[in-house]
Amino acid sequence: MHRKKIKKTKILIPFLIFLVILSSVITFYLIKNTNDSSSRVYSHRGASGEEIEHTVAAYDLAILYGSKYIEQDLVTSRDNTLYVSHDLSAKRITGVDKLFVDMTDDEISDLRTEDNEKILSLQDVFNRYGNTVNYVIELKENSNQTKLFGDLVKKNNLEDNIVVQASDIKPLQDLSKSFPNMPKLLLVKNQSELEKAVTYDIVDIVSAEKSMMTKENVKLVHGHKKLLNIWTINSTSEIKKAINLGIDNYFTNFTAKALALENKYRK
Repeated sequence: MHRKKIKKTKILIPFLIFLVILSSVITFYLIKNTNDSSSRVYSHRGASGEEIEHTVAAYDLAILYGSKYIEQDLVTSRDNTLYVSHDLSAKRITGVDKLFVDMTDDEISDLRTEDNEKILSLQDVFNRYGNTVNYVIELKENSNQTKLFGDLVKKNNLEDNIVVQASDIKPLQDLSKSFPNMPKLLLVKNQSELEKAVTYDIVDIVSAEKSMMTKENVKLVHGHKKLLNIWTINSTSEIKKAINLGIDNYFTNFTAKALALENKYRK
């Protein structure tokens, strides 16, 4: 009997040591990735300061620079397909003065940007990059897009690679039922919206317009156990200010500049 206990103890001790080492490795990995400079920089519409926004060229360049987070804005076609465009109209990017919601998929497939790129569907983006990158996806039409978006995320098995954003709390609340672990980002335009945003339990990231980038707001958001994101900062002085204030992450059109400044100045 005594020998059996000794034998079990000999087996148990190495196993416990293994668990301790594994736990340490996982903790180190999580801390390392949380503090990694690429986790701070959200490539706004891709590397849109250098290439036409929301194109393969813009996304490829941002990823080449080292971005781990590329942004998509979603619009819906008449055929209920999700496409990537910041504007509800195709005019600014393609010259065609029509709303995406009024166009069929065939009509949208004929559109071209100035550099002869097509308008990407969200599925096109998923097909190209898969789980090699993280997506920061805005539902421009809020609750009208939650089902289409949710179905596509499940189809591609990309829940772990997406931060979902909206300017209204309801779509984020709806998605929290199906995707409880997907980070939820709420966009706010003024101080009163920010102060309300921090009270929502399901909101993980409060994303504020850059005029609200203050020490007081960092303290407020962090005090509610949330991350503070800022949109959209491009100049060296703005990015250095974000770093000095301890802003958790931010949207920028200039991925390479932001990553270089993060690597140099973030403590």
